[in-house]
Amino acid sequence: MSNRLFNTPFELSLHVVMLLDTVDAAVTLDRIAAYDFIAIYSEDFAISENALNGENGFAFSELSARRKLIKAALKDLVVDGLVTVDDNETGILYAVSTAGRTMSEGFCSEYAARYKELMRLVSEKYDNYDDVRLFDEINRQSTKSLRR
Repeated sequence: MSNRLFNTPFELSLHVVMLLDTVDAAVTLDRIAAYDFIAIYSEDFAISENALNGENGFAFSELSARRKLIKAALKDLVVDGLVTVDDNETGILYAVSTAGRTMSEGFCSEYAARYKELMRLVSEKYDNYDDVRLFDEINRQSTKSLRR
């Protein structure tokens, strides 16, 4: 049995709770995946001087796998009452619950504080982008990264 913690639904569930608490709005799975990705690799998006998890030459190949893990994490978070889900004309939207907000506020590590700060910056920069435009921006940055 593996004791793997990183790149698991559990790790990403922590990100999702902090993300939803920070953006303080109901958002789609795609926006959650995009915002999380941009925060982790914020250097590539001119949001910070250093990537949150350090340099990674394969960063842009991770997005699809991270989205799948976030989808699995969201299922658990909804079942656990930490995230709410609403299905409306916009699509399926996720928001932090009161219990999720309490959990997020309890994260006091340097990493959590940095992630929340980056998420605030990501949200400010990309709030007016729709999901398609957001992924276009990720693809644009991916192409730039490959050329370096």
